[in-house]
Amino acid sequence: MELKKIGILSFSKIATLFGVVYGLIVGILFSYTYSKGSLLKEAGIELPPMITTLGYKSLVLMPIFYGVIYFITGAIAAFLYNVFSSWVGGIKVELTSPKISHKKKK
Repeated sequence: MELKKIGILSFSKIATLFGVVYGLIVGILFSYTYSKGSLLKEAGIELPPMITTLGYKSLVLMPIFYGVIYFITGAIAAFLYNVFSSWVGGIKVELTSPKISHKKKK
C-alpha cells in the first residue's frame, strides 16, 4: 500500500490537538515558573507586573497559541506532502489485518 494523499483539514485537526496538549504542558510550566516570580516579589525583589500576571494567563493562552500554530503548520505540511508525493510517490505502508479465530465454543 502507498499513502498517496493526506486530507489537509483532517491532518490539521489532529495536529491542532497535539498543539493544544503541548501548549497546556508549556502553560503549566510557565505558570509554575511565574508563580515563583510572585514569591520573589513578596521577598522584596521588584519585578515587572507582567511577570506575575502572565503566569496564570499562560494556562489559557499557550494552548490557544500552540493550537493555532500547529493547525497552520499541519495544513502546510499536508499540502506539501501531497505535492511531493505526486512528484516522487507516496510513503509505502504495510498493513496487516487482525486474525480472527473461528473456533467453536463448547
